[in-house]
Amino acid sequence: MTAADSGPGRVAPDNGRLVAAAAAAAVLATAVPLLLLGTALHVVLAAGALAAAALVLFSPRRTLAVLLVATAALPVHLLDATRLPLGLRPWEILLLAGVLFALIDLAAFDRWRLRRTSADGLVAAFLLVALLSGAIGLWHGNEAVLRNLRYPLYYGVFFLVLCAARPGDGARLFAPLVVLAGVVVSAEYLLEFLGAIDPAMGERFVRVSRRQGIVLPVAMLLLANGFVHDPRRWRRPLVLALFLFIGLGFAITLGRGMWAAFGLGLLVTVWLWHRGQPAAGRRAWKAALLAAGVVAALVLTALAFQRLTGAALSAHAVERSRTFLDVTRDVQVVGRFLGYASAWEEILEHPFLGGGQGATLTAWSFNPDSGRFETWRAWTVDSLYLTLWLKMGLAGLLLFPWLCLHVGRRALGLCRGADPPTRAFAAGCVATLAAMGLLGVSDGSMMNGRFALLFGTLFGLVMVAGKEKPCSA
Repeated sequence: MTAADSGPGRVAPDNGRLVAAAAAAAVLATAVPLLLLGTALHVVLAAGALAAAALVLFSPRRTLAVLLVATAALPVHLLDATRLPLGLRPWEILLLAGVLFALIDLAAFDRWRLRRTSADGLVAAFLLVALLSGAIGLWHGNEAVLRNLRYPLYYGVFFLVLCAARPGDGARLFAPLVVLAGVVVSAEYLLEFLGAIDPAMGERFVRVSRRQGIVLPVAMLLLANGFVHDPRRWRRPLVLALFLFIGLGFAITLGRGMWAAFGLGLLVTVWLWHRGQPAAGRRAWKAALLAAGVVAALVLTALAFQRLTGAALSAHAVERSRTFLDVTRDVQVVGRFLGYASAWEEILEHPFLGGGQGATLTAWSFNPDSGRFETWRAWTVDSLYLTLWLKMGLAGLLLFPWLCLHVGRRALGLCRGADPPTRAFAAGCVATLAAMGLLGVSDGSMMNGRFALLFGTLFGLVMVAGKEKPCSA
């Protein structure tokens, strides 16, 4: 909303004076604790979170933008040091602020008219199943029920997107912000890597792998689809430079699952580009050349980086890739399979309703410090599908993939006959969903962490695209 949208005597949500006053209050909220309590990291982060919430005052759309960047780009070690009231996380403060501002907009300007989409029922059903799994977890006496429950409930951001976002925001807002987050995360990875290795010793290598790395393949797929579907807006030299820079951070993660997922996403990207060409001009060799060119550019960039730094990136990449042929070569992979076996045993005890949120596993895992396998108790498992079944039963296991497929079909439909920006965003979403579907076999980021907010936002923007007006409630 803008000032022009408000009637006489009403307060416009984007009123500049209110934002300025909120910013001044945020400065005081930051400065006073620092002066009284010193420069403790948790105080700085708490005040910073309040400042961010104040700066987006009365604008759910701006809140959504800040929420997206904070979710995707903030380093894990800073977040782990944050101490906020009631155990809230910085992005949760922003989420609650966005919900409040959206309710104000709905009441004051939209007369409670809500935009409706065909995915509303699926998202609502999934959230209800999540709440039911929380109740089951409490019934079983599980620990950390609220800690686990918060992540599936993050998909409630879908309805915030319906209230706050505009039809073109996926291409204009979401994709550039995710790319920005990818650049930030890649820079963090590269700085950490360069600070940890000794360039004089070429055999030295330190793997950098953090939870925020999940944004790297998503950003690269969005860039790749912008490159091929909307070259006028996504200037190709700039896109290529950003793609290769993010690709460097992606390479040093040595994440085998993410590599395989990105490979599938790239194949989907090339297929969508090939299908979108005029029938007379379609050539399979062109699609193959495009895919090979992308892979070659990434490999050559990684090799140039290796030569400059002296790090043995290629040797470690080849060694880790051998586990695709023989999983017993890597004790970490063996430990993961042992965790899957433990999860399956727990699932068999409650195959229909699941063990509820807070369900834990006791499994063997390799401890690199001691050099041997030890018994660990974990609250999650490195698999999206086992996590859903373990904690939310068959209902969760069926509903969430159904929701992903529904959103994917919507995005695929947007690829046909849409303007170039929308087509690029929609194709990027299809590729991302395909990649995350494969990655879900060995990674639970879509359900086990803060990136549920990222994917919930993605779902909402896909469903909003092309819907110009809200529907009556």
